[in-house]
Amino acid sequence: MSVRRKWAREIRATRLSLGMVVFSAPAFAQGVIPQRAATPVPDPAPAPAAAPVVAPAPAITEPVAPVATSTAAPEEPLPPAPAALPELPPTTVDVAAHDAEATPAAPDEDWYDSFDVRVFADAYYSLNYNSPKPQLGGNDVIRAFDSANGFSLGWAGLDISHPAEPVGGTLALRFGPTAKRYASSCLTAKCDADYSLENVKQAFASWRPGGGSSPVTIDFGKFDTIYGAEIAESQDNLNYTRGVLYWLGQPAFHTGLRVNAELTRNLNLRALLVNGWNNTIDNNSGKTFGLQATAHAARTDSHDWFSASIGYLGGPERDDTVPVTCPSGSVFDSSSATGCKLSVAPGNTTGTLDRPSTNSKGWRHFVDLLVTSDPTEKLHLVLNGDFGYESQRDAGLSTHFTGKSWLGAMVAARYSFSDHFAAAGRVEVYHDQKGVTTGSVNGVPITKATIETYTLTLDYLPTKNLLLRLDNRLDNSNKQMFPKGLRELSATLFTTTLGVVVTTN
Repeated sequence: MSVRRKWAREIRATRLSLGMVVFSAPAFAQGVIPQRAATPVPDPAPAPAAAPVVAPAPAITEPVAPVATSTAAPEEPLPPAPAALPELPPTTVDVAAHDAEATPAAPDEDWYDSFDVRVFADAYYSLNYNSPKPQLGGNDVIRAFDSANGFSLGWAGLDISHPAEPVGGTLALRFGPTAKRYASSCLTAKCDADYSLENVKQAFASWRPGGGSSPVTIDFGKFDTIYGAEIAESQDNLNYTRGVLYWLGQPAFHTGLRVNAELTRNLNLRALLVNGWNNTIDNNSGKTFGLQATAHAARTDSHDWFSASIGYLGGPERDDTVPVTCPSGSVFDSSSATGCKLSVAPGNTTGTLDRPSTNSKGWRHFVDLLVTSDPTEKLHLVLNGDFGYESQRDAGLSTHFTGKSWLGAMVAARYSFSDHFAAAGRVEVYHDQKGVTTGSVNGVPITKATIETYTLTLDYLPTKNLLLRLDNRLDNSNKQMFPKGLRELSATLFTTTLGVVVTTN
């Protein structure tokens, strides 16, 4: 080995050793960890005070050429560094590991984070200018839930839902006067309130057969209807009071099977197989079938520029049995057309007759059209129309059926002036020729009634969790059907209602 190459090797080793000392010692002394370890550390220049001492050169037996001072590469490349150089002290850390420590990892999602929960309370003050007495029930003829005059709690609610991924479900609990009235909206004597179900507004399981991304969802249990523009919760509607079309002309809920299919981004289908209108426990052995198709136009994440739904619901809704009480001198006989036969012998005078023809002939048909549009983010427009037709048995023991119909329409609009102020208007017309849905007043059936409603609602949202609604509404009918004072009836009903809703979302 030449002397020049030997010196170069010794100087290089000395520089490496000194560089390691200069680099690592201050870092450990001050407790500082370098930020980058994966990047090779360059050789630092030796400190002036610690210049390396070069050992005396060995005896030279032959002339040595002067060491070149040029920066050009040496004539002969230096040998590679020794294979076993001393390892650097553990003064550096891996970059990835250090970055992971510097940025705390996001906590794992808890099991309850996948549930959607809403809690709300709805109260109101209603001023009925007819001053009906008593205070409770003065608005009951065509009003849904604002039935009391003065201060009243509507209801309090708790909604818990989990998306079907692939299995989920929904539970909606309600407590208060509105919950009882909602559960008593059935067509027969036995309603949900009689089965201790008035507090369970919805309870159903959901399943996506193809997994969480499947376009098909199957719901089984009790759920809100798919028809109409309004729902029971006031904060989810354009107006505080619910319209006559919602309360008289449409179903509120169903119990059974519901299938939702998103065929394309702009077309949805729904199908129902249920017990009927507003029944958790069915009042007959027949079943009701429903279909609905919804088309969207210019659909965005925030709203639909245009949406249209057409739906049909059909099935028997009346009891398929008839209770019979026989007069004196007769006993109950199920084989008789009237359920009674003359008899001098004692026997049962009461019983129940089977009327299976109700399930085949006594069908109720219902068609619902709903069109909504959001021309701008501030304006929302609604058009809703319904037609209903039902074959009803002329009397409890008769075998003859007569067709009866009703129809109605509603147009509404809501404009948001800002995040805190909005106004909404609604106009309705409703006609029930045979009194199928309008019922009776003081025991007298209301037939051939035509009802018009006009509603203006002003909204104020001081915060996202508080909604104040001032609702002014005029109902007008061609029949004297609205209670006034203690015993009078009026053809008009005018109310001012202040609704206050506190909700978590």
